[in-house]
Parts: sequence; structure tokens; C-alpha cells
Amino acid sequence: MALEDVRPGMVLGMSLQNQEGHTLLGPGMVLTTEYLGRLRELGYWAAWIDDEDTRDISYEQAISSATRLATTRAVSETFNMTAQEVRNLKLASVDKVREVLQDRRFQEHFDRAPAVERLIHKVDTLVSEVLDRPVLTGLGAIRSHNSYTFEHCLDVTVTATLIGRLAGYDRDTLKKLAVGCMLHDIGNIFLDRLFNRGTPLTSEDQNRLQEHTSLGYLFLRDNLRLGVLASHVAYQHHEWQDGSGYPRGLTGTNRITHGQEIHVPGRINPVGEIAAIANFHDTTSSTQPHRKALPPDQVWHLIRRLAGVRFNRELVDLFLLSLPPYPVGSQVVVSSGPWRSFAGVVVSVPHPAVDRPLVRVLRDDTGGRIDPFEIDLTKEDVTLRGIIARQDLALEGATGGTPPAQPVPGRA
Repeated sequence: MALEDVRPGMVLGMSLQNQEGHTLLGPGMVLTTEYLGRLRELGYWAAWIDDEDTRDISYEQAISSATRLATTRAVSETFNMTAQEVRNLKLASVDKVREVLQDRRFQEHFDRAPAVERLIHKVDTLVSEVLDRPVLTGLGAIRSHNSYTFEHCLDVTVTATLIGRLAGYDRDTLKKLAVGCMLHDIGNIFLDRLFNRGTPLTSEDQNRLQEHTSLGYLFLRDNLRLGVLASHVAYQHHEWQDGSGYPRGLTGTNRITHGQEIHVPGRINPVGEIAAIANFHDTTSSTQPHRKALPPDQVWHLIRRLAGVRFNRELVDLFLLSLPPYPVGSQVVVSSGPWRSFAGVVVSVPHPAVDRPLVRVLRDDTGGRIDPFEIDLTKEDVTLRGIIARQDLALEGATGGTPPAQPVPGRA
């Protein structure tokens, strides 16, 4: 539920963590005015609320809570360690940072540190858990603005590992892909002053921010020494099939490639293609200070629409077969049939018919609470629309249709 809709006295259904992965509030906690105020200060935009009408719904996370907490903490430690090691470069120009990162004396001085070793160890556990999951049936974890970077890295890794498994890559390649995804945005550390100066970014600033890909690549390759594939995840996660991405304008074949085909000059490496899809999926699914999250079905259709232009078509085809447009726990509105404009929540997602969920209807077409009943879309010919917050539901009731389409998010 959107935090703006949460009221004092409501009970938390799932725990909330901070950016280090520590639990702030656990399930069963009664939310007070003070707690809600503090959560807003910390940048939280939503929370899982315990409700008698949905208490029996089983929310299956892609990875266990223990792995999520431990891996988020390892990502945080690695970013913080890096920020300390390169703190003298915060005010340097992009060219100066690039020069230093390629300086052998700096490379020899840099200590990879235990934090990176812990991260690599956690990746092995994460890959094992993802290999046991056939589909991403549930919603992602609730995160705050303050923890966005670290949980973004984690969720991109989970999604990319799933795509890589579906594409047939072996465990060793998946581990390298996962390590690269964990650190795909680490180049932003060298551009920190652009993020934190408190004024709008100019077009020149936006162009400079695109340098995070090449700076991250150099840092992972030459300083953390994580190898070619992991480094190229950072380098290529904004490259697009039609050559209009950055930083090098590489192109793709829209096919899944293995073996020698993955290292063709001028072509996007498969790990970059996978990371591009996973990064876009998580970015558009997440609320940020400057943009609200899109409902899962809108994200699903955006990825489909951009297949062949931005994203590898064959990879997208595989991914969307395992990505429900309406995950378990997501809020939906019935958009056709006898229950048009009634609203509810997704109870379960069948496999392989991931687009035909079981929905528990909780509100009528005026927004009023009703005795719950369920609609099985494998048996009923109705359509759905995903919603994020109560204002979306109000818009549906007022217009009897779908809200205006939101623009495709930008390149950064």
C-alpha cells in the first residue's frame, strides 16, 4: 500500500529494512503517527499492510529474506569501501578520474578488500536460490529512497540471473553476470557531486552522468579485477540493439548467442544485453524521488514494445514468459466484463499462463468495500489493469478507462 494511504493503527505485514539491510520494523508492528513520519523521512513510499482479506496470500520472494539482507549489506559495504578509497577523486573531472583509474600505480595501491570477497561469496548463494525459481511470481521488496542504489543492484542481479538461466548460460557465466550486476552502477560514485548538489541537472550534466558506464568498467576491470564479463556488465548495460545506446553505440543481433559469438567487435556482449533488460525492468518498477513506479503490467508491455529496438528480442521473449504482468500481491482493476471497474489483489499466478492470475475482488466500481470473491482468469474472459496507489483507482472510477500512458523513461 502507498504510504500516503497508510493510517496509524494499521499493522505491518512484512518487515522494512534500511540501506545496510538491518530490519527497522518487523511484521506485526502497529504503525503509529511517529513511525509513519519517520518512514517518510527515510524515503519509504509504500509498506506491506496486514489485512484480514489478504492475510492468507503467500508472497513468494525470488530470494530468501536472509539472502536479501546479507547481500544488500555486502553491496552496501563494497560501495562504501569504494567511496572511501576514491574520496579524493570526488571533485575531479571525468577525464582525470579515467586517467587515475588507468594508472598502474593507483591500481597496485588499491586493495580489493574483504568487502568484495564477501560480496562474491554472497553472489554464489543468490545464484543458487534463483536457479530454483521457475518464475518471478511476487512483487519486489519495498525500498526507501535511501536504500535505492543497493536494493536496485540486488534486484537487477536477481532478474538478470533468471534471464541468463532461461537463455541457457552455465553457472560460471551466471556468477560472473551476477557479480557485474551487483556493481553495475558503481561508476556513479565518481560522479557523486552531480547527484548531491541539490540543483536540476543540465543536458551537459546528463551527458556526463553517462560516463558512469565507462568509469565503472575501468574500476571493475583494473582495480577490483573482477574479469572481462563482470566488467562489461557495467560497461554495456545502457547499450541498445539499434546502436542508439551508450557509451559506444554498440549493436545487437536480437538473437541469443553462446561461445565465440559473444565476443564480436562492435556487438553488445550477451551479459550487457541481459543487464539492460534487468536494469530497465527494475528502474521502471521502482518509485524514485523524481518518478513514481509504473504498475507491473505497464512495465511488462513497455519491455515487449522495446524488444528488437532497445532490447534483445529473443531474450525478451524468454523473460516475459516467466514474468507475470500481474504479480502475486499486486493491485488490479477489472477493465472489461461484468465486474468492470471492480478492484482487488492478485492471489496466485499459474504457470505457464502467467498472464491469467487468480484475483480476489475487494472493492466495487465505486471504490466501496465488498465481501471478497475471486475471479479465475484461466476460466473467465476478462481483462485487468494494474494500479499502484489509491489515486489510480479513483482515476479508473472517474473515467471508466485506463489513465493516460506514461512516457518511456529516459536513457540514464
